Amino acid sequence: MKLPATGALLNRTDEIRAVLRELMHPDSRVRVRAARDPHDDPFCDARILGPDWQLRHFFWRPHDLDAFQAQLSGSPAHHEVILDFAGATPDGTDIRFRVARPLVMHFADSSAAMLSGFPEAIWYQRTPEPADI
Repeated sequence: MKLPATGALLNRTDEIRAVLRELMHPDSRVRVRAARDPHDDPFCDARILGPDWQLRHFFWRPHDLDAFQAQLSGSPAHHEVILDFAGATPDGTDIRFRVARPLVMHFADSSAAMLSGFPEAIWYQRTPEPADI
């Protein structure tokens, strides 16, 4: 699948899967925070582990699980938590999307991973190539 050369709002499943795969690159930078007003919460660094190949879900992990869970616990119980993701690929592409509160999966080795549904849409802004002189 060929991704757009300029800014675009992507909403097809194949496009979203392709963008999430781009964010899996070890040199990509992904940050996440609870989307609240005002935007006081700092972003937490995260890593996209990968999209599910059959379902519209993806796995990810915050670098600092305790800080991320503290941010989530600051949300009022009666409000649905929405997460803002901001990513940058090694080539400078800017990627932004929102998802609902993740399912937290804890493992026997004390690690954890998050499972989130696919976003409804992803903003994808590729950095323009420098003009030839």
